[in-house]
Amino acid sequence: MEDQSAGGAEPYGFRDPTVLTKWTRGVLLALVAVSLVWTWMDWTAYRAFAHGAAAPDWTPWPLYRLPLDLTVAVLVLTWIYWANHNARALGASGMAFTPGWAVGWYFVPVVNLWRPFQAMREIWRASSAPEDWRRQPGSPLLGWWWALWILPFFVFDIVTWVVGYFEVVADPEVFDAAVGVVAQLIDTPLALILITIVGRVHRMQMRHYRRQSAAA
Repeated sequence: MEDQSAGGAEPYGFRDPTVLTKWTRGVLLALVAVSLVWTWMDWTAYRAFAHGAAAPDWTPWPLYRLPLDLTVAVLVLTWIYWANHNARALGASGMAFTPGWAVGWYFVPVVNLWRPFQAMREIWRASSAPEDWRRQPGSPLLGWWWALWILPFFVFDIVTWVVGYFEVVADPEVFDAAVGVVAQLIDTPLALILITIVGRVHRMQMRHYRRQSAAA
């Protein structure tokens, strides 16, 4: 979505994101801890089902995790909004994504497979050097983050292929547990990489903000 506010139609004032950044990274760290526990739970269930035994009843756990997942989603999307906003406030003009659309593309089917990545890459470049952001490279971290974000959409197909390739006969419980293990093994590095991205973008923006404030 082209930036409809280019040319100064909408003012952008820098908002100190330190508290928001700390909370965002904090809940992502909590997600890492929960994902590790969840991996162990799914692995325990997988081993039990694979050996024809009864697995522990983890039924209530999804309800316990739901509030954390929702909190992570809200904070990460809020952080993305303000990171885009602040990049503009620091002098990045002509950005292709508005703060609203940097978030909004996550909810648009099909294009949400690439548009949010482009928006995050633009935030990174604009935070690196706001006044000359088009010349800035992205970061390999962004590619890894997005690859891990997209991968869970194909976990079911991946496990199905592995089962078929190795001619493994898996009943539904074994298959579901295997899907769970793979999904959690993806969630953990995904969250860790996003923690790093959030921290680096925050430091870049705060460095420019302090420099501009000192010059003023």
